[in-house]
Amino acid sequence: MKRSDLEKDAAFILTSISDRDYEIPSNKNILKVIFGWLKYIYGVQVFFVILAYFIYREPGDLNYQMQKIASLSLLSVPSLFVFTLVLIGATYSHVCISLMLGDEVKNESILLMIIKKKISFYSRLLFIVNSLIGFILLWVGEPFIAGLGFSWFVTFLMSALCLQGSLSRYMTPAVVSSLSKVKELLSATPK
Repeated sequence: MKRSDLEKDAAFILTSISDRDYEIPSNKNILKVIFGWLKYIYGVQVFFVILAYFIYREPGDLNYQMQKIASLSLLSVPSLFVFTLVLIGATYSHVCISLMLGDEVKNESILLMIIKKKISFYSRLLFIVNSLIGFILLWVGEPFIAGLGFSWFVTFLMSALCLQGSLSRYMTPAVVSSLSKVKELLSATPK
C-alpha cells in the first residue's frame, strides 16, 4: 500500500463526512455496541465460574454449593466492573465515530477496512488468551477463577497498545491531519 493511497482514502473519509448529513448516535446506541462485545466477556466469565463449580464440587448440601457459585461470581464482579469502565472509556468515542460514518464509507475505505481487520484480530486474540488464562486459573484452584476479570483488564490494555503500534505505520502526517479533522467535524459543538 502506498502513502498516496492512504492519504486519498483519509481525504475521502473527510469529504464524505463534511458532505453528508449524518445522524448523531444516542448513548443507548453507542452503549448497545459496547455491551454487545461485553456480553461475550461476561459469558466467558460465567462459563469458567460454572466450570470451576463442577470441577471442584464437593458432596454435600446443595445450598452450600450454590453459595460457592455466588461467592465466586461476587469475587469476579469488582475486576469485571473496572474492566467494563475501562472498555467503555476507551471505545466510546471510536464507536460513536464509527456509527456516524455510515456503511458506505466503512465499506469503501481502505484505511477503515485495515482498522476493522486489526480490531477483529486483536479481539479474537484477547478471547483466546483469556480462555487459556481461565483454564490455567482453573488448574491452579477454584478461587483463582475470580482473577479472570483482572486478566481481561491487563490483556485489553496490552492489546490496545499493540493495536496502536500496528496502526502507527499507516498514520502519515496527512492521514493524521485528515482523521483529526474528521474527529473535529463529528465532535464540534455549536457556538
